[in-house]
Amino acid sequence: MTRIFSAILLLIVVFGSYLAFTTSSSETNTAEPVAEPEEWIMDESLALYLDQFEQEFKAGLTDQRIPGGAVSIVKDGRVIFQKGFGVKEIGNSEEVDEHTIFRLGSVSKGFASVLTGVLVEDGLVGWNDPVYRYLEYFHLNNPEQTGRIQIKHLLSHTSGLPRHAYTNLVEDGLSLDRIIPRFAQVPLIAKEGEQLAYQNAAYSTIEKVLEVRTETDFNTLLEEKLFKPLGMNYSSASYDGITNSDNKALPHVYHSRSRGRVPIPISQKYYNAVSSGGINASAADMGKWLLLLTGHYPDVISEETLKEIYEPIATINNRRFSRYWDGVNKSHYGLGWRVLENDGQKIVYHGGYVNGYRSEIAFAPDEEIGISILINANSSYPLTVIPDFFNHFKSIFSDFISE
Repeated sequence: MTRIFSAILLLIVVFGSYLAFTTSSSETNTAEPVAEPEEWIMDESLALYLDQFEQEFKAGLTDQRIPGGAVSIVKDGRVIFQKGFGVKEIGNSEEVDEHTIFRLGSVSKGFASVLTGVLVEDGLVGWNDPVYRYLEYFHLNNPEQTGRIQIKHLLSHTSGLPRHAYTNLVEDGLSLDRIIPRFAQVPLIAKEGEQLAYQNAAYSTIEKVLEVRTETDFNTLLEEKLFKPLGMNYSSASYDGITNSDNKALPHVYHSRSRGRVPIPISQKYYNAVSSGGINASAADMGKWLLLLTGHYPDVISEETLKEIYEPIATINNRRFSRYWDGVNKSHYGLGWRVLENDGQKIVYHGGYVNGYRSEIAFAPDEEIGISILINANSSYPLTVIPDFFNHFKSIFSDFISE
C-alpha cells in the first residue's frame, strides 16, 4: 500500500508541477485554465524524456527530409513542451519557432464541432436540431431524409451522402451558398446515422447553420468564441491571415530524388470552407487549444459538452488512420473527431493535409495529455511519433500500478 501511495504521489509531482514554456506576458486570456504557483519543479525523469523526444523528433525530420515543424505537448493542464524545428522554407535560413504559423487542414474540423458545442451551451442550437430548420436551401436527394438530417449528422459525416461529395467544388473555390443546394442532385448511399462517409462540403454546411442562427460570420464566431478567449493570438481563418504574417512556414511538395521537397505558394483552397480546412495556427496556439480540449477552459466550454463531442457515433471500417497504433482495436468518429481505443486508452485524434502542410493532433482526455505536430510537408512521419508518445506515458502508469 505504501509503495502504491508513493507512486501516486510521484506521479502528481511528475505531471502536475512542470511547465517548460509559457506565452509572452503581453498576451492576455479571458479564461485562465489554472492558477500558476510561485515555484515550478522540473522532475528529472520528465525532463529527460522531453529532451529525448526533442532529439529524436529533430532527427526524424532530418531523416525524412522535412523542412520544418513545430510541436506542442500538454499534461495535467500545463503546456510542458512547445518548440519549433528546422526552417520555414528550404533555401532560407529563417528557423521555425513556437509562433510560426502553419495551415491545419482537416484539423480545422475539431474547431467547428467545439464552436457548435459552445453555441449549444448558449442555447442557440442543439445537436438534434434539423438542418433544414435553419437552411431552407438544404436539400438531399430524398425529401424525407432531408427533413431528418440533424446537426450531429453533419458533424459525424453520417448524412447519407457518398464520401467527399462535392469536395471537388470546394477545391475549385465555389462558395458554400453555391455548393449546398447541389446536394439534392447526389444519390444517397445510406439512411442518416447509419454509415460514415467522410465529407468536406457537407461538413462545412455547419458554418451556414451557425451564421443563420447567430447572424454572425463564421470566422467572427471563431475569433470571438475561441481564439480570443484562449489567447490564440496567431490563429486565423483566412488566406490573408497567413499570407500577411511575417512568421509563417511555407508549404513544400516532393519534386524529385535530387531536389527532394521544394517550396510552393500558399493557395486559397479551403478558405471557402474554413471548418473543413481553413484554419491557420502556431504551436503556441495549439498548446492552448489542447488545454481546452482536455477540459481546462471551463469558462469557454464545459467538460460535459466536450464528452458529448468525443462520444463515438460512427464506426470506421478501415485501418487507414489507426494502422500505426499496435494496440488499437476499435476506431470511431464522434463530432468532428476520430476516436481510437488504444488497449483501453481513449485517444481523440484528427489529422489534416492541405496545400503542402500536414498536421496531427491527439489527446487522451481521461489522462489529460495531448500532443500537436505541425509540419510544412506531406509526410506520414508525425503518425509514427504520436503512438510512441502515448505508449510512453501509458507504460509509466502501468509500471506503477503493477508494483
